[in-house]
Amino acid sequence: LVGLFSLGVAPAPATPPLFQITIESGSPYFLPASATVTAGAPIRWDNPTASYHTATHDGCMMGGPCMFDSGSVAPNGSYTLPGLPPGRYPYHCTLHPIMRGVLIVVDQPATPSQT
Repeated sequence: LVGLFSLGVAPAPATPPLFQITIESGSPYFLPASATVTAGAPIRWDNPTASYHTATHDGCMMGGPCMFDSGSVAPNGSYTLPGLPPGRYPYHCTLHPIMRGVLIVVDQPATPSQT
């Protein structure tokens, strides 16, 4: 490492760890329903249910910027988002609009928050 610093090259920052959200058949539907993650952390929705679901940013349906849309996630399938910039991202399942969740993305490494 000393050699790298003497050349003016710093090691690349580590990618934050993967954050996992499970799609459920019953309330709260997305587990955790509200999640705080670090900017740039990959986020994966796993669908262990027998139904198709989506994870769609509310902006996609409300005329705002569409930050993510999984499309249909098959039973036992998953969708991984490479990461998001800091902000608050409410989302829903377009196939089952009662299913709602929110991602809160922060700059600093966060202790994953699950509610």
